[in-house]
Amino acid sequence: SELEALFPAMRDAYVQQPLDYGRNSRYGDKWRISCYLVVMDNWKPKIMPHEPMVECMTPTMNRCTEAFSRWYCRVHALASVEVHVMNAFVTRYRAVEEEDQLKKHIDGSNVDGSVILSLPTDDPFEGGGLRVWDGRPQKEFAYHMKPGDALFLDNAVWHQATPITAGTRWALVLFLRLRNKVAHGGLSAT
Repeated sequence: SELEALFPAMRDAYVQQPLDYGRNSRYGDKWRISCYLVVMDNWKPKIMPHEPMVECMTPTMNRCTEAFSRWYCRVHALASVEVHVMNAFVTRYRAVEEEDQLKKHIDGSNVDGSVILSLPTDDPFEGGGLRVWDGRPQKEFAYHMKPGDALFLDNAVWHQATPITAGTRWALVLFLRLRNKVAHGGLSAT
């Protein structure tokens, strides 16, 4: 597949870019498992996109945003929506403490939607599913994603990357901001 062919370049482009999410985050200054393609302008502390990862993964990121736009319009009965990437990063999960999972969370109050794309690996992993809590009443969904599977999340959806117990799991994650939502018939939607 296209992603499998891309994997060696992505793996070689990956560098851990430690990030301090601040004292109000459960991760604080312990987040060390991602490599950034896009970073919000006002992100503090400032971290720069890693250019080799940008070059490698931008076409894949763009295809993900196009697919998210189609999904979002279908779910919300819109004619169109502009999708802007706020943050984009490749995350590498390994079976070591602080790198094996992402605990239950919401992506952020200013994130309108998210994409999680499962990427290939050369070190097959065990565990590492994805859990999502969504709907009214809220239900729990468990996904065991294979390379190429994408999960689209609306805003404020609780989710979790469960621990891996062996191997290496890779994912491309996008935090999105949505603008100019247009309902069918050309009316601006809220």
